[in-house]
Amino acid sequence: MAVRKISIFLLGTISSVLLGFLGQKFSLIAPVQAQDNPPDQAQNAALQAVAKMTEGQRTYYQTNGQFKATVDNIQQDFGVILPQTFDYAVRTTSEAAYSYVIPAQSPLKDQLKAYVGAAFLTPNQNPKITTIICENNKPGTIRPADPQLVRGTDLNNPTKLALICGDFSTQVPASMFNE
Repeated sequence: MAVRKISIFLLGTISSVLLGFLGQKFSLIAPVQAQDNPPDQAQNAALQAVAKMTEGQRTYYQTNGQFKATVDNIQQDFGVILPQTFDYAVRTTSEAAYSYVIPAQSPLKDQLKAYVGAAFLTPNQNPKITTIICENNKPGTIRPADPQLVRGTDLNNPTKLALICGDFSTQVPASMFNE
């Protein structure tokens, strides 16, 4: 009986660990390990906010044929939680939507990095909408350079469009999504 209880306990523990590991592997954006560190918690919350804003723009465009132009509408319609340690802005064009998450003037501003998420239409190409999230290389209140839709990054298909982050920013791993 004791051996069976130990076996069940071990099986449950191993299953929990494996499910937790697999669950992290399939998330859109892996959370930063905050561990009661206010800058890390704020950074993770900002990353989740820009990811949800960018995904919301992609989803909204698929349904309505246009992007949302205000942060309040995006926040309300998509349930985006906006941490108070950051400022938010949205800029739309006929071909793209940019969501900015920039550290606000606070004691943490010099420890936090800004993000820009973008949803681009890729005309005459599959996928039709491509998204990317870019993080500034250095902390501070500087707005990240806009990502760009460029040709020629794929040597096998030089006319194919691809997204790249702007100057002084890098792509957040696992942030690229193609419709």
